[in-house]
Amino acid sequence: MRASQSRRGGILFGLLLTAFAMVCLVIAGGLYLARNVRVQTSQRAGGADVSIETPAGHLSVRAHERAGAAVSDVPFYPGARQAKDSGGDAVVEWTSGNGKGDGGLSVSASSMVTPDPVDKVVDFYKAQLPNWMIVHERGGAIRMELDQGGYKRIIGIKEKYDGTHIAVASIGEPASN
Repeated sequence: MRASQSRRGGILFGLLLTAFAMVCLVIAGGLYLARNVRVQTSQRAGGADVSIETPAGHLSVRAHERAGAAVSDVPFYPGARQAKDSGGDAVVEWTSGNGKGDGGLSVSASSMVTPDPVDKVVDFYKAQLPNWMIVHERGGAIRMELDQGGYKRIIGIKEKYDGTHIAVASIGEPASN
């Protein structure tokens, strides 16, 4: 019986020691992050910015209060307004902290609504962006895409109860957006 009790005590001691080591690692990781991660926020007339510096890289988020401000190279649909549920536009950029400048990603998005019918909106974008691929989705939604030069641009057009919704997004390298 003594060998069995001794073995159980050794197992319990090993489990407690492992749990203690894990708690120490979590605390050390928390202290490392607290010392090496810098978060900066700023308010401005057109929106807000958040900048986060980490040992792995830099993340920045720029919010815009007006529709169409975030996505460049995509024309603003005439007469469209910011969608009520969109909360504005945003640009999110990630740049790698490896010192080489070769890692990064930028995502920007905008959401608008217009009382015009879907066909009129699609015709406008077909005329403005003739090289874009057009995809007809289930439920009557239309998606237009351009994948070129290290970035992808997408326009989603869908009829809803309050008008035609136009969602525009761009994904690519930070320098291309």
